[in-house]
Amino acid sequence: MTTIPGEQPAQPTEKLPSNLTQRILTSVVLLPIVLIATILGGVPFTLMAGSLACVGVAEFYLLAQKREVQGSTLIGVPVSALVMLAFHFQDNRLWIGALVAGAAITFILETIRHPNDLRRSLLQVLMTLAGVFYVAFPTGFLIGLRALPDGLMWILLVFALTWGTDSFAYIGGRLWGRTKLAPHISPKKTREGAVVGIFGGMVPGILILLAAGKFSLPLLILVILGPLFAILGDLVESWLKRLFDVKDSHIVGFNILPGHGGVLDRVDALILVSALCYIYLHLVVLV
Repeated sequence: MTTIPGEQPAQPTEKLPSNLTQRILTSVVLLPIVLIATILGGVPFTLMAGSLACVGVAEFYLLAQKREVQGSTLIGVPVSALVMLAFHFQDNRLWIGALVAGAAITFILETIRHPNDLRRSLLQVLMTLAGVFYVAFPTGFLIGLRALPDGLMWILLVFALTWGTDSFAYIGGRLWGRTKLAPHISPKKTREGAVVGIFGGMVPGILILLAAGKFSLPLLILVILGPLFAILGDLVESWLKRLFDVKDSHIVGFNILPGHGGVLDRVDALILVSALCYIYLHLVVLV
C-alpha cells in the first residue's frame, strides 16, 4: 500500500465485541455467582445482593447528577446497607432508625450547604429516601424471602418470573414485534414482545411451583401478576432515564456489567417483582 508523503498510514481498527456478545459473556460469568450465593443463602446471599444493590443506589442518585434534586450518595448508600441488614437480621427497628437518621442527617448537611434554599434541602431528603425505597427495600425483600423456610424456592420463583419475562419479551420482540408498547418511554419495547414475555415468565413459574408441590390458586394469581410487574418495572426505569435524559444508569469508570448498562438496567424488572412477591406472600399466602 502506498502512502502520501506526510500522511500517517492507516492503523487497523480493533474490533470490539458486540453488545450481544458482551451481554452473553457477562451472564456466563455472573449467573453462576448469583446461583451459588442463592443456593448458599444466609451471609453469602446478603453480601451478593447487598453489594449489587449499593451500586444500584449510587447509580440512582447519579441519574440526577448536577441537578438540585440529586440524592445524597454519602448518606443513601450507608442507609441502604442498614436497611438490607435489617432484613438479614429480621430487625425492623434497624431500618426504621436508618431512615430517620438518614433523613435528618441529609437535611442538616444540605441546609448547611444551601442555608437559603429550604426547598432544595427537602428535595435532597426526598430523593435520598427515594433511592433507598426504590433499590434497597426490594433487595431487602429478596433477603427476607431467602430467609423463609422455603426460601430457595421463593427466590427461584422470583428469578423465573423476572428473567423468564425479560428474556422471552426480548426474543418475542425481535421475532414478532410490530406494535410499540410505550413509544414515548421505551421505543424498542413492543406489545407482541410483552405478550410473549408474560407467558415466558408464567410457564417456568408454574413449573417451579409444581416441582415444589406448592401450586395453588393464590400462587397462580401471583405467577400471573409477576410478569406484568416485571414489564412495569422495566418501563419505570426507562421512564426515569428519559426523565433525567441519560442513556443508561452505569457509573462512569465502574461498569461492572458490560453490555447491560448499569446494575439498575439489569435489575429494573426484578425490583418490582421482588416487592410484589414479598408483600403478596406475607399478606395472602403465609398468613
